[in-house]
Amino acid sequence: MLHINNLKEKRLLVVRQLIIKQTELTDENISSVWCDLFPDDKLKLNDTELFEWITKQVNSNGIASCDKQIERIRRKGEKCLKVKCKYVGYGAKLVKQPKNQLATYNIFTKGKKCSGNYESLCRRVGTFSRHN
Repeated sequence: MLHINNLKEKRLLVVRQLIIKQTELTDENISSVWCDLFPDDKLKLNDTELFEWITKQVNSNGIASCDKQIERIRRKGEKCLKVKCKYVGYGAKLVKQPKNQLATYNIFTKGKKCSGNYESLCRRVGTFSRHN
């Protein structure tokens, strides 16, 4: 499987959507829901382990438990960004938590601010740390 950015959060958002839609759990349906939410990943979805994991999660979770897992991943991401940013003199904050999209974080210092999803900002912090 090719690398999918923000995989942990994306797969839980797909699980949440499948639970809401009460869709039959076939590889094609899972792939269709994934591509509806994240069209850029269309060519990267060919991993049966990913589909099996999603099927297992849909069968063993409800909306409330799925929302808790999504919240946990996002808070963990915020904490991790704060730690990474601390080393280069930046701050980080989780600013948007939509139910069917990736969370948005901000990193900031001295009047500069960047927004993005978890992995894009981790790459950005890596860029900052090379320049400082």
